Amino acid sequence: MIVPMPAAIRAAISAARSISEAVSGAGESEVLQRVTVNIGTVAGGQAVNLVPDRAAARCDLRFPPGLSVANIEQAFVERLTNLEGVAWRVLSATAPNVTDPGHELVALAQGNAAAVLGRSVAANMRVGFSDARFYRHAGIPAVVFGPTPHGMGGPDEQVTLADLDAVVKVHALIA
Repeated sequence: MIVPMPAAIRAAISAARSISEAVSGAGESEVLQRVTVNIGTVAGGQAVNLVPDRAAARCDLRFPPGLSVANIEQAFVERLTNLEGVAWRVLSATAPNVTDPGHELVALAQGNAAAVLGRSVAANMRVGFSDARFYRHAGIPAVVFGPTPHGMGGPDEQVTLADLDAVVKVHALIA
């Protein structure tokens, strides 16, 4: 899908590329500008030696600002409505939300993080899901600053104590 992302968000992603991709992997900047799909569960059939008579899958979709829940649902309607035997429904949905990269809170967080860490810090968007969305949906600017996740979403996911210490210091300085 073509994503009509706001220019300020696209520019922030581009500016953060060298820092964020060093942490999250090459290509992250492109992924942040696209719809992502994770088929997290697949189930079906009665026995291993029979063709399944039914199957079910649950998908997690993340999409950047510029698209709405209605846009995504319409894409499902267009692509799946005429497929025989296929039914789908939305289990939960939240619209993408961001704090303007030019907002003073972003600058405050970025400046304090750079001071504590002693290096440049990227202001970037994440595909993850955080409680900051509740503030943003209420019209309150919010940023997320946390430790670098190692093995995110997998077994033995972890953070370092040094990162945790830095996060506490940065949050205190922002407050």
